[in-house]
Amino acid sequence: MFKRHTKAEIAELERKSWLRMKARGENRFIWGEMLASLPIWLFVVFAIPAMEAFANHSPFSVRSTWLGHWTVFSDLILLAIVLLGGYLTGRWRWTDFEKKYREN
Repeated sequence: MFKRHTKAEIAELERKSWLRMKARGENRFIWGEMLASLPIWLFVVFAIPAMEAFANHSPFSVRSTWLGHWTVFSDLILLAIVLLGGYLTGRWRWTDFEKKYREN
C-alpha cells in the first residue's frame, strides 16, 4: 500500500515539485507561506484564551478576549510578526530551492 522511495526518487519528486512551484511564481509561493502562518496567530489569539477559560471554568467569548485596548494592540503586533515570519520563511525557502535546483 505504501511505497518506500529511494533517495534518488525523493530527490526527483522534490525537483518536480520545485518546477511546479517555479511555474506558479515567486509571489504566489511567498503568499502561500504567509497564509500558512496564520493558523499560528489564530491559535494564540483565540484557542489559548479559550483553553484558559475552560480550565478556569469561566465563560469564554471572543468579545471578552478583545476587551482591552492593549490586547487588541498586542494581537495586531503579533499578527505583523507572524506574517513577517511567513514572508521571511518563504523568501528563504525560495532562494534555497533556486540554489539547490540551479538550471544549467
